[in-house]
Amino acid sequence: MTRIKLLLGMLCTYAAYYTVIILWDCSRWKSTENIINETPTAPLPSPKAEKLEKPTKVGQQTVLVHETVLRSLFAYDNSNHKSMAHIRFDANTIDLINKFKMATGVENTKLVAFSVKYLFETNPELKTIIKQFIQNTEL
Repeated sequence: MTRIKLLLGMLCTYAAYYTVIILWDCSRWKSTENIINETPTAPLPSPKAEKLEKPTKVGQQTVLVHETVLRSLFAYDNSNHKSMAHIRFDANTIDLINKFKMATGVENTKLVAFSVKYLFETNPELKTIIKQFIQNTEL
């Protein structure tokens, strides 16, 4: 009989402790949601914004198709990209990329693919360096 009382006491104590932990966690999340809802945030630009009227050369495709980089990132399509690369980032950059994904909903692979393409488009001297290296390399 004493074993049953001991087990019942332990079970009631565990149930009470577990209930308190769950209630505390729920109240903590509610207070966090209130803080998030109270802070004004700028609305994210919609991906269906108007495209730029900027003429491009024939055969040259540009990454920036909208007036802002963020709208162009939303519109960027990497669904047909099949090549993969293993890239290392420092912890701060990964944290920033993950937070960007949570804030905007843009996948990490899409962000990196867009960023690299944008880097090469805005800095044509990088392509020149690569071309010079290929010309100087003997096969």
